[in-house]
Amino acid sequence: MVLPALQGWDSFYVIIGSSAAALTGLMFVVIALLPATSRPRDANALDAFATPTIVHFCAVLLIGALIEIPRHSLVSLGACLVIAGAVGLTYAILVVRRTVRQQSYSPELEDWIWHCILPVIAYLSLFIASLFIVKAADGALVAVGASALLLLFVGIHNAWDAAVWMTTAEQTMQEDEKKIRELIDQWLRSTKEGDLQTILTLMADDVLFLTPGHPPMNKAVFAETFKSFAGKVKLDAKQEIKELRVSSALAYCWSHMTLTMEGKTRTGHILSVFRKHAGKWVLSRDANFVT
Repeated sequence: MVLPALQGWDSFYVIIGSSAAALTGLMFVVIALLPATSRPRDANALDAFATPTIVHFCAVLLIGALIEIPRHSLVSLGACLVIAGAVGLTYAILVVRRTVRQQSYSPELEDWIWHCILPVIAYLSLFIASLFIVKAADGALVAVGASALLLLFVGIHNAWDAAVWMTTAEQTMQEDEKKIRELIDQWLRSTKEGDLQTILTLMADDVLFLTPGHPPMNKAVFAETFKSFAGKVKLDAKQEIKELRVSSALAYCWSHMTLTMEGKTRTGHILSVFRKHAGKWVLSRDANFVT
């Protein structure tokens, strides 16, 4: 027997429940395709921006299932929805904390609204409305339905955000990789030409150069060392990039260097760390093992 207060809600929850179930499956596909990009997977970012979308869809499905359970009383229905709202609210607050703590992405205002603020509002509304189901069933059930619908739209928006990010992430990574390769080429050309001023613009102010048996060399020491041989010796350098990985505002590059000075050739490997600063890639750390 259907409770009088629940009359007419069947179609509503069938629609949003089936939509949430279908969208959950599509979200699994989006997450499964994420490793197809060359950008490394970040567990913290996934916990803050991807996993909650699945949870929101599942919450909508759960609400629909609770409403449709036969032989419910208003007391048992209210108790189930109160627990669901409390758990959801706790999780939404946890997501806010994870969003603040993750370092892979700087959220914009839209991200804060859709990933943090609206889910908290939806679960809080569900929790409060569930407390009044026994005393004011009609109004409380409208608020419960509105909360479920809000969670569904939040999930749809965030799933779309993830899909759009996937289509643009690879292109952005390729552009960043191209800029880093151009930086390395410019470094080699400027080194051959003895152009110290150009080289200094290619490195961060806090750059450090690490070489075997020597203390770390900062930007000022590098400049003085470069001046000591620039224009005085014939120099030729070739750098073969073995591996280059870009992740957000950081990148690392492993390469093999062949350096010829005054007819003497030395070879070795170099591990370089690059950082994006004010939209420009610069060298941040460099470990040189050329011997």
